[in-house]
Amino acid sequence: MNYYNYFTEIEEHFVRRRGKHLWVSPMDWSLIETWRESGIPLHVALRGIDVAMDAFHARKNRRSDKVNTLFYCHDSVMAEYAMHLESRLGEEQSRSSDAAAEHPSPQEQEAAPEPDKAAVARFLAERMSEIRALESKQSPEGSSAEDLRRVIFRLEEIVLSVDSEKRLDLDPLERDLGILDDLLVATLRAAIPPEQMEEWEKEARAELKIYRKRLPKETYVRILENFLRTRIHRHFAVGELSLFHL
Repeated sequence: MNYYNYFTEIEEHFVRRRGKHLWVSPMDWSLIETWRESGIPLHVALRGIDVAMDAFHARKNRRSDKVNTLFYCHDSVMAEYAMHLESRLGEEQSRSSDAAAEHPSPQEQEAAPEPDKAAVARFLAERMSEIRALESKQSPEGSSAEDLRRVIFRLEEIVLSVDSEKRLDLDPLERDLGILDDLLVATLRAAIPPEQMEEWEKEARAELKIYRKRLPKETYVRILENFLRTRIHRHFAVGELSLFHL
């Protein structure tokens, strides 16, 4: 799994292929998050984008049409992922196939090395600083204040663990951060007025409307939830607790 730039690699590749300098939208980032959560390797996602864009550029009479969203590539990415999984069936080392599927190719590893201890420590320190600033600014009480302190305390423990380890084991670290981020988002979400959450959800549903029939229900719900999580993080100016955002 490429912890360092899964998101930026996909974004930059899509921008290059679409032929127009326009960065992806927050909803597109939610789609990338869903691909990542589904275990789609980086090289498979990039290949799916290539398939979709090759088909688009081969169209006749497309005139000045442009692909304005990464959702245009979703079906091709999922099709490539299905073929990728099928190609792995029957491998002698089937036990390790799932883990191997999440590792980038040697070329990707060379282009995007995994973060070192210093980078991870800086990342964690920045997140703790943001949460402490939020705790001071919001002055939460009761369970909310306790939950924020729990997140900070656990992050402090993780930093000490990172410092003491000779070699980082990124998989369990990412899982621990994911659990903490769930707690953080739930705590912050409770502090947002219901009408604000309704407005964000309405916005998300409007953007997803034309794709809803093409998306499996589970995928649709995950994209919607990822979009709301991103909005919550940005609203409170607290970065997501995930190494993918390093």
